[in-house]
Amino acid sequence: MRRWGYRHVITPMVESTSVLDLGLGAEQRRRLFKFTDSGGDVVALVGERTVPVARMVAGKLRSTALPVRLCYAGPVLSADAGRFHQRRETYQVGAELVGARGTVADAEVIALAARCLEAAGLRRFQVDVGHAEFFHGIMDAVKLPDAVKAGVRSALAARDFVALEDLLSRTALRSAEHELLLRFPALRGGPEILDAAAGLVRNRRSEWALNELGRVRHLLEAHGLGDIVRLDLGAIRDFDYYTGIIFEGYGPDLGRPVAQGGRYDGLLAKFGRPAAATGFVVQLDLVWEMLSRGARPPTLPRLDAAIAWTEPGFEAALRLGSTLRLFGMNAVVDTQSRDHDDALAWCRAIGGANLVHCRNASTVSWTVPGRRTKQLPPEQVAARLAGTGR
Repeated sequence: MRRWGYRHVITPMVESTSVLDLGLGAEQRRRLFKFTDSGGDVVALVGERTVPVARMVAGKLRSTALPVRLCYAGPVLSADAGRFHQRRETYQVGAELVGARGTVADAEVIALAARCLEAAGLRRFQVDVGHAEFFHGIMDAVKLPDAVKAGVRSALAARDFVALEDLLSRTALRSAEHELLLRFPALRGGPEILDAAAGLVRNRRSEWALNELGRVRHLLEAHGLGDIVRLDLGAIRDFDYYTGIIFEGYGPDLGRPVAQGGRYDGLLAKFGRPAAATGFVVQLDLVWEMLSRGARPPTLPRLDAAIAWTEPGFEAALRLGSTLRLFGMNAVVDTQSRDHDDALAWCRAIGGANLVHCRNASTVSWTVPGRRTKQLPPEQVAARLAGTGR
């Protein structure tokens, strides 16, 4: 995210419910852990971090010129145990592009999300892209009571098609409208789905959404992501503040999105600084779960040097460890004295690429497991390991 120009910010874990109420719908507020602080005010543990970022941009960063690119990381909690797959807490990394309208900004955020999944180690995933206004246009056209619209939205968000059919059967919708809502979740695929959907809708709101989706699809191809993008006109996000392009990233054999986001142009105005915005989060717990299922499970970071010692070489071992770290290498200094054979077994056990055994202040042995051991002065070992000497 930093390589794309996003500045890291830290948002609070606890927010006033009056702040969260501005950005969250009734269902999202219900999921919050709430408690009373020592002053008698009701506060809550955050269930997402987009609202705290919006408050920050409208408050502490009010004088910052727009557009501004921000990123963050931290846990979020939910009182609904099923929200995070039978867990109350998950860890998210997210990015927000505030103050930028249009499809170029939408495509940037989706492309960044995809590159973040790649950077996390995922090699097989797809990104489903939809548009919140496509659904809203349909809801405006069918003229249902608000309570029924809410039920339709909930059923679609859960992809509960049995509940959707039951709900629609009790309405006065004409056959064409009824069929449209039943077909709505199946409107998924490539660019051809835009033409198919255009033949089903007759309202400007949905037609505009289809035009925007077509432009975003073209821009994502320019980002080199055409092969992993699928259009999903049946996508319904579970937060009320989304107003435009929305998307979710899925990995193989995992029914839940590992990344999700979209445009929320109305949120900043609630905090006194109207601005367009779009962003996303990556669920790191789910990324780890996917990596662990792979043919090559994740391993610990490469350990460049395992530094062992005997009593006369202890201080040399500490100095060598510090030197290698200054060169950007990962180096571990042992916590106990060992002979060479024991040190080599320890090096293999912790995955060290090199064993450096400091026997005294002037001479150390350098071993690459499986190769011949060399006897060298400490400074030569440091230079060779760091690639600055021969």
